Amino acid sequence: MRKRIFLIISIFTIGFTSNAQEFLSKERAIQMALDKNFNIKIANNSIEIAEGNASKENLGFNPTVSVTGGANYNLDNSNAVFQDGREAKLTLAASNSMNAGVGLNYVIFDGFNRQYNLERGLQTYTATQINARLTLENVLLQVFNAYYEIARLEVDTESLKEILSISKERLERARTSYEYGVATLLDISNAEVDVNTDSIAVLNQQQLLRNARHNLNFILNSDIAANYRVDTNVVFAPLLSKEALLSGIKGANAQLLLASSDIRLSEIDQKLTMTSKLPTISVNGDYGFNRSQNNSASFLDRANSNGLTTSLNLSWAVFDGGRRRVQEQNAKITRMNQELNYDLLYQQILRDFENAWSTYQNRLTIWKALEQNVITSQLNFERSEERYRLRQITSLDFRQAQSNLITALTSRNRAKYDAKLSEIQVFSIAGKIQDAVY
Repeated sequence: MRKRIFLIISIFTIGFTSNAQEFLSKERAIQMALDKNFNIKIANNSIEIAEGNASKENLGFNPTVSVTGGANYNLDNSNAVFQDGREAKLTLAASNSMNAGVGLNYVIFDGFNRQYNLERGLQTYTATQINARLTLENVLLQVFNAYYEIARLEVDTESLKEILSISKERLERARTSYEYGVATLLDISNAEVDVNTDSIAVLNQQQLLRNARHNLNFILNSDIAANYRVDTNVVFAPLLSKEALLSGIKGANAQLLLASSDIRLSEIDQKLTMTSKLPTISVNGDYGFNRSQNNSASFLDRANSNGLTTSLNLSWAVFDGGRRRVQEQNAKITRMNQELNYDLLYQQILRDFENAWSTYQNRLTIWKALEQNVITSQLNFERSEERYRLRQITSLDFRQAQSNLITALTSRNRAKYDAKLSEIQVFSIAGKIQDAVY
């Protein structure tokens, strides 16, 4: 029995392994998420769109060239009287005309509107990249939570199976003892109830484990029904420094970086409101060709013409009814709001970090305290088992010791994984979730 107890304890230390299932490491799960997760794919596509929007081609830096052309064909009935008294009657007289042209337009100066829009497009591209990073970090948090939930349930499931095995052995012992007249039917009944209870606990735990795998498979965009083992080992970050994480939080936290980008965008929008005060200068050039074939009642039989036309245009909105002043005022207020939002968010991030750090330290302490509970419960169970064999305690007392042991083991197990997830949360808020994998 001591060997069996050692087996239960070792399950929580090194994890259960089986050759019947494929092994999924944390590193592989993360890579699958990076390659296949829907939200990450959408975020990457958004980056491509933002990159295209920030190009000079999209913002009117290049000239535009247009080509036009047309043709007409007419059949007319006409009665023409000329100045000299001649008269001509025409039936279904044919005439036609054709035209073609090439036009070029180029804005020489638009009050720096294009330059500021380019600057805004590039800043939007940067913000989209930060948003993509924020999406990636959220996905990684989901992966870690789902992965460690599977690990916890795997360990708990195997522990419950071992407890079930002990209960079945007790039932067989009770039946054998009854045959020799040293046990009662009540002992057998109690053992049967415990076997049924433990069997149901195993079934429920296996269902939770299946659901947890489905959840991770969904996040990884993998086969929902895929069945695998995970790494149940937990390694905590060495020498985790609160001060070091806090000192770099402004330059690493994705939410703060995004808020800082919003401030920059509001500054550019302020500049854009000023561009309408300046004139727009553009140059146009057109080359056209026209050809017409007239009917006999016309003064000209045919005519051809071609030529180049150029123009320099200036447009200047001297007064717009006061809309520009309102836009400038709103842009200024928007920038102030973005700065206030950054300060508010920074305080929230500091609060969240302090809470996460405190939770992490508390859970580490709880985990270490529960280690002692496991040792105590193990010793109590060993003594209870020995006394039960000697019939010094009842089956109910033995069952209580057994329940106390599994409660201590599962509580320590949960505390260990909770502490690891709290550590990951600390890294996430500090903007260094990539350092959370060990």
